[in-house]
Amino acid sequence: MIYFGIVIIIIVTSVGFFSYISTKNTVEKRVTQSTVETLKQLDRNMYTVFGGVDDLSLFIISDKNIKKLTNTEVGQFPQIGELIAQLDETYANLTNTKSYILAVNVYSDKGLKFESAGISHAEKEPQLKERESQIPADGKNLLTYTYRRKYQQIGDKYVLSLYRQLNDINNLTKRLGIIRIDLSEREINRIYRDIQLGETGYVFITNKDGVILSHSNVEMINKNIRNEELFKKVFTGENGFYREKYSGQDMLVTYYESNIQDMTYISVVPFKEITRELNTSLKVTLSIVAVVIALAFIALSFLTMKITKPIKKMTVLMKKVEQGNLDVLINTDRKDEIGTLGRSFNSMTRKLKILIEEVYKIQLSRKEAELKTLQAQINPHFLYNTLDVIYWTSRLENAPRTGEIVSALAKLFKLGLNKGSEITTIKKEVEHVQSYLTIQKYRYDEIPEFRIDVDESILEHSTIKLILQPFVENALVHGIAEMGGRGRVEILGRDQGKNICFEVIDNGKGMEEDRIREIFEENFESDQKGYGVRNVHKRIKLYFGQDYGVEIFSKTASGTKVVITIPKVIFKLDSGGHK
Repeated sequence: MIYFGIVIIIIVTSVGFFSYISTKNTVEKRVTQSTVETLKQLDRNMYTVFGGVDDLSLFIISDKNIKKLTNTEVGQFPQIGELIAQLDETYANLTNTKSYILAVNVYSDKGLKFESAGISHAEKEPQLKERESQIPADGKNLLTYTYRRKYQQIGDKYVLSLYRQLNDINNLTKRLGIIRIDLSEREINRIYRDIQLGETGYVFITNKDGVILSHSNVEMINKNIRNEELFKKVFTGENGFYREKYSGQDMLVTYYESNIQDMTYISVVPFKEITRELNTSLKVTLSIVAVVIALAFIALSFLTMKITKPIKKMTVLMKKVEQGNLDVLINTDRKDEIGTLGRSFNSMTRKLKILIEEVYKIQLSRKEAELKTLQAQINPHFLYNTLDVIYWTSRLENAPRTGEIVSALAKLFKLGLNKGSEITTIKKEVEHVQSYLTIQKYRYDEIPEFRIDVDESILEHSTIKLILQPFVENALVHGIAEMGGRGRVEILGRDQGKNICFEVIDNGKGMEEDRIREIFEENFESDQKGYGVRNVHKRIKLYFGQDYGVEIFSKTASGTKVVITIPKVIFKLDSGGHK
C-alpha cells in the first residue's frame, strides 16, 4: 500500500509538473508574441504619422506659393504681402489639423525664412547650419535627435525636426531651399504611452545609434543606451526578444526595428508581471495535485483499513488460539480472499478443537482404564477393611494419633478414587483436602496454621476431582517447609455468579516469575517440579473450556496465591458416579 501511494504521488506530481511547464511555455510564447505584435502595431501608427509628414513635405515642394517665395529676393520682401497671407492661412490650417506638427519652416536659399506663424529674413539658425550638410540631396528626409525648442505662442517643447531639401519640381537638381517640419515628442509619446505591459513595463523609441528619441520619462530623452547591459542585444539584430537579469529582476526586452527613419521600438517589462496567470496556473495545478493526492490517500487508507483491519483481527484471534482458546471465530461475509482466509481459519480451529477433544477423551479413557486396573489390583474394599482393622487396633492399644492418621488416610483414598469417576462435588473436594491436612499436621514439628473458608452455597456444585490438594501440597512442601518455621495456609472458595473461584494462599518462600512461566510453557517436562499444577490447569481447560484454569501470583519471600476458576455447574451423575 505504501508503494502504491508513492507511485500515485510520483505520477500525479509528474503530470502536474509537466502540465505546469506546458502552460508556462504556452503563456510565455503568447506573451512575447503579443508584445511583438504590440510593437508592430506601434510601427503602423508611427507610419501613419510620418507618412502624413512626408505627404506634407511633398505638398510644400509642389506648392506654387512656396516656389514664389523661394524665387523672391530679400529686397522684394515688402512687395509679397498677399503671398504671405495665403501661406499663413494654408499652413496654419495644416498644423491645426495635425496635433503632432508644431511648426512648418521653409528656408529659401535667397535668404528668406517662412514659419507657419509668419515670414522673416533672419539669419539661418545654428542648428540648421549644423544639419544642412547632412540633409540628403536626393530629397529624402533627415530626422534629428530630440531637443527643446522655444516657440513664441506655445512656449518650450520637446521637438523632433524632419529636414528635407527643397528642389525645383521642374529641375530636381536645382536646390531652392530647405524644409523643416517640427514634430511634438509628447504627441508622439501619446501614441504608445497607454500600451499596458504589466504594472511597470514601458515602451520607448531610439534611433539606430541607440539614442532615445521618445520616452515617457523625459529625463531619459537623448540618453544613449547602446552600451547598457540591458540593451546590448537590441542592436545586434532587426527584431526579437530576450530575457535578461537586471537589478535583481528577470526582464523581458522586446525590440522592433522600423523602416521609418531607422527608428527602433523597445519595450521593457518585468517578466513576472506579464506572467501572473502562471502563478494562478501554478496554484491551480498545486491545488489539483494536493486534492488528488489527498483523495488517493483517503482511498488508500480506506482500502488499507478494509484489508488490514480483518487481518489484524485475525492476528489477535490467532494469538488467542496460540494461548489455547479454540472457541474463537471470525465473523465475515466477505467474498474475497480475506473472507476465504477467515472461513479457512474458522474451519481449522473447529477441526483442531475436535481433534484435541478426541485426544483428551482417548487419554481420559486410558487414565480411567489404568485407574480401574489399579483399583482392581488394590481391591478398594480390602484396602478400606484393612485400614479399618488398623484403626480399631490402635484404639484398643490406646494409640489415638495412629487411629486418626489411619482414618484420614482411608478417607483420602476413598475420596481420591471416587469410585473411578472424574466428577465430584466441591464438598467432597474440600473433605479430601481436610483429610490430607490431617495427615500432614503429624508430619511437621511445628504444625502449620490451616484455614478453610468455602461458601456453603457452592458445596453441592460439581467439579473435577483433585484440583485443590496438589496446590495445598505445594504450599506445604515447597513453600513453608523449605522456608522453615511455622507457616500459614488458607483455602478459600467463593461464588462469583457464573463461576466459582478457589484461592490457595501461603506465606512461604514464594516463586520467581521465570519459574511460574516455565510451569505453563508447552515444553514443560513431566518430571519437573510443578507437574501437578500444570496437570490441574490442563485438565480444567480440557474439561470446562479455555476461559477456565489456574493462575499463580507469587513474590520471592512473600508467599504465593493460586487462583483456580471453574464454571458453576451441577452435573447429574449415574449410580456409578459418572455423568
